[in-house]
Amino acid sequence: MPRFDGSLALKLDFGGKAATTLPRDSGSPRGLRLALPGDPLRGPDKYKVLEHRRRQAQIKARRLLDLMEGN
Repeated sequence: MPRFDGSLALKLDFGGKAATTLPRDSGSPRGLRLALPGDPLRGPDKYKVLEHRRRQAQIKARRLLDLMEGN
């Protein structure tokens, strides 16, 4: 049985492009953006809000996939 090393990155092919890294404190608008620390979800409506967000994300993803496929 072959040994599993736990890393799928070894099997990825990026078409010969070199990996680029971003400076840690670049401050550029193209850098990584973190989510703003908003109000944490609390209370009985927490799961309703999360479910709504999940459904909206699914709808957006399906629309993008349809656009990419040309439907």
